[in-house]
Amino acid sequence: MSGFEHDNPHRISKGRLETMVDTIFAFAMTLLVLGMTMPQLSASQAITELPGYLEKLLPQFVLFVIAFLVLAFFWIEHHRQFHYLRVVDPAVLRFNIAILIFIVLIPFTTDVSGAYDGIMIAVLLFHLNILIVGGLFLGQWTHICRCRHICDAEFGIANEENRFQLLATVPSIAILGMGVALFSPPYSLLVYLLVPIIMAIKKKTPILQEDESR
Repeated sequence: MSGFEHDNPHRISKGRLETMVDTIFAFAMTLLVLGMTMPQLSASQAITELPGYLEKLLPQFVLFVIAFLVLAFFWIEHHRQFHYLRVVDPAVLRFNIAILIFIVLIPFTTDVSGAYDGIMIAVLLFHLNILIVGGLFLGQWTHICRCRHICDAEFGIANEENRFQLLATVPSIAILGMGVALFSPPYSLLVYLLVPIIMAIKKKTPILQEDESR
C-alpha cells in the first residue's frame, strides 16, 4: 500500500464513502413517494371523491416508478464501479459529492415534473437532472479507468468498455427525452422505461455475468 493510501490522515475510506452513498440513495428513493399527496377526506366524501383523486395521481405514480428505477440503476452502477475501486482518491471523492448533490435533487425535480407534466420547463428540469447525474457517473468511470493505481488487479479493458457503454445509455435517454419534450412534455418522461429494458439486455452479456458472479 502506498504512502498516500496508508499514511494520509485525510483519506476517506472506500467503506465509509459507500455507506454515505447508500444512505443518501435510500433517502432520495424514499422521498420520491412524498410527492404523491392525498387530501384529507371524510368517510362519506371518500366514497364518491377518492376514485377521482386516485385517477389524478396516476401520472405522478408512473413518474414515481420511473424515477425510482432510474435511481436504482444509478445505485447499482455505483456499486459496480466501486467493485473495481481499491482506494478513494480526491477526484473520486469530488465526483461522489457532486453525484450526491444531484441525486438528492431528483425527488424535487420528479415532484415538479409530475405536478406540471404538461409544462416543458418543468419536464426539462427532470431530464437535465438525470443528464447531469449520468454525465457525472461517466466522468467518474473515465477517471477510474485512467487511474489504474486506484483499481484492483481484476480490472480489465473489457470491464472498461462495457461499463462505459452501459453508463452512456442514461445520458443518451435523457437527451432523447429532451427532444421528445419539445413535442410532448408528458410522454417524454416515458423514455426512461427504456432503462430497465437496457439493463435486462446488458445483464445477459458475458462480462456482466462474470461481474455478478464475483
